Amino acid sequence: MPDFQTFIAILTTLLVFLTGVALKYDTLAFRNYTISIPQWAGLSFAGITFTFVVLDQLLRGFVRLEEIQRRTEEVQRRAEEEQRRREEDRRRRDELARAENERLEERNRRLEEEQRRRDELARAENARAKSAERETRRIRIETRYRTAIIRFQLDPNFQHRQQLANVLALLEEYQDTL
Repeated sequence: MPDFQTFIAILTTLLVFLTGVALKYDTLAFRNYTISIPQWAGLSFAGITFTFVVLDQLLRGFVRLEEIQRRTEEVQRRAEEEQRRREEDRRRRDELARAENERLEERNRRLEEEQRRRDELARAENARAKSAERETRRIRIETRYRTAIIRFQLDPNFQHRQQLANVLALLEEYQDTL
């Protein structure tokens, strides 16, 4: 279109010049020739020139519109490109965050599992310790009982009888827990 518009601009310039000549002069004299210019020719050139001026301005407007449209499309293309790039960056960040979250969840799951195993081991150790403590207490009481029986059998006095009664009372009181 710019080539056609250039052609129209040149033609319009020539027509403006010819219209000016046709309206200003009635005759044109060359060396051997004389050209008579009737009034209707000048007015016709003026009408044709006006038409070409309008056409030239319309073409210039179209060229400006095309340029504006091209710029708008370029701006829109850049904006879409920027939007795509942002979406891609956001998608990458989301993927990285998701991967990080999965890694952290896996780590937390392993830590919870390890903590659960430690707790089970601690409960088992605690149960063994309580069992050992009960066994130790039972053995002490049994030892006190046997010692009290032996003392009473060797020397059946009131003090040894009282010790044996205390041990028997203790056995009767805690018989379910021992």
